[in-house]
Amino acid sequence: MRRVAAVAHNTFRESVRERVLYNLLFFAVIMTVSGLLLGELSIRQDAKIIKDLGLAAMDLFGTLIALFVGVGLVSKEIERRSLHPLLAKPVSRDEFLVGKFAGLGFTLLVNVGLMTAGLYATLLALRRGADPALLKAVFAIYLALLVTVALALLLSIVTSTAVASVSTLCLVIAGRYSDVILNLGDVVPGMPAWALRAFMILIPNFRNFDLKDRVVYGDPVSFGDLGWITAYAAAYTGTVITLAVIAFRRRELT
Repeated sequence: MRRVAAVAHNTFRESVRERVLYNLLFFAVIMTVSGLLLGELSIRQDAKIIKDLGLAAMDLFGTLIALFVGVGLVSKEIERRSLHPLLAKPVSRDEFLVGKFAGLGFTLLVNVGLMTAGLYATLLALRRGADPALLKAVFAIYLALLVTVALALLLSIVTSTAVASVSTLCLVIAGRYSDVILNLGDVVPGMPAWALRAFMILIPNFRNFDLKDRVVYGDPVSFGDLGWITAYAAAYTGTVITLAVIAFRRRELT
């Protein structure tokens, strides 16, 4: 665990140096400010608009961070040949990979925390109150980001950087429109039901993590709901990381 923690710490330090993180955080702030301006145009709906736009910005920019930085976690190390001297030390490939995932997971936690603080600051500045229910939606967003990182990490090991980026993006989009895919059998009668079910099992169902509308418009989100999506995220992420570890063991480092 010490070696995993050391790799995670170094990964966090490297991630915060990535310019893309600061650019995305900058745009997230812009989105929050835009929500403030849009709220001024709406009568008695400004708080809902700010919450909705702030959570959407957090989801969008967090996903972009998870995708692009996650794809480069291992591939950059291989391309720069900086992985060889590291693995020559008493650090196994498994420890290296898990440490990389944990480091980026912590980086995302920090960024989501900063964006959440910005959203609450905007609400308090308008004297709309800090709605604690927003944290439930934020927690679900963070779980979705961990799933995205795991997918990006696996695909970057088994394919090239460009293919991994496009493939991860396609999986994220497909997962967000899983209900459309599930009803595809009604549109395409010849498609077998088992194929749709198998596809739905393989792709991550990101709709499970979309609690934004429920939280913003006051629909209840129970701790049972949060427990279910946490278990789903843990199972899916654990499976993907296990596959990534197996693939990384077998990959030739040239």
